[in-house]
Amino acid sequence: MGTTAVKDPELFSSLLAEYGSGRIVLGADARGSKVAVRGWTETSAIDISTLLGSFLPALSEVIVTDISKDGMLSGPDPGFYKSLMTAFPSLTITASGGVGSIQDINALDLAGVPAVIVGKALYEGRIRLEDLAYGG
Repeated sequence: MGTTAVKDPELFSSLLAEYGSGRIVLGADARGSKVAVRGWTETSAIDISTLLGSFLPALSEVIVTDISKDGMLSGPDPGFYKSLMTAFPSLTITASGGVGSIQDINALDLAGVPAVIVGKALYEGRIRLEDLAYGG
C-alpha cells in the first residue's frame, strides 16, 4: 500500500474510508526520512512524517520498514521509531528492518515500540521461536 499511498493518496484515503482503519494497515518503506517506492528502486520526495500525517485521523496502524537496515541483521534504529511514535501518538507503529538478535527486540521495547517484524534472524537461527515466547 505504500506505493499507492504515495502515488495515489486519494485512492488510499478512499480505501481507509470504505474499509476502516481496523482493516487497512499502511506499509511504508523508508530510506532515511524519505519514503521509498516501487520495490525500493525509487526514493520519493515525500518525508515519512508527511506521509503518515496526511492520512490522520483515519489511519491507525502502520508498518514502517527502515530499508537501510532490512536484511542486514545490524540492529534497528530505535530512535527512528521513537521519533515517529512521539510525532504520531495515535498510530500503532510496527518496526521492521535490521533485527538480528533478542537484544534488538529489547531495545525497541525499551523505546516503546509496540510491535516488531522479525525475518532473516529467524531464518538464520539467530533468534529462535522459543526466544520470542512472552516471558521467555
